[in-house]
Amino acid sequence: MKLPGLFRRERTTIATADAQDHAEKLLAESLRLLGQVCTKVADAIESQRLSRQGYTHNTYLRRADEPPEPGTEKKPS
Repeated sequence: MKLPGLFRRERTTIATADAQDHAEKLLAESLRLLGQVCTKVADAIESQRLSRQGYTHNTYLRRADEPPEPGTEKKPS
């Protein structure tokens, strides 16, 4: 009887598919975690840069450029 051989191959195929699914799930979670780490590092770098420029933590930034005066706006031609 060759019927048990067929069932063993199916289990191997299922086991291989499960292993591949598990590896893909681990890879996806690792990439998400890496993205979170990169975000936190970028925030820390930006915070250091702003503190060197005189902005303290938890303060609002203000624009350095002046808004145009109402009478000096350019009109489209």
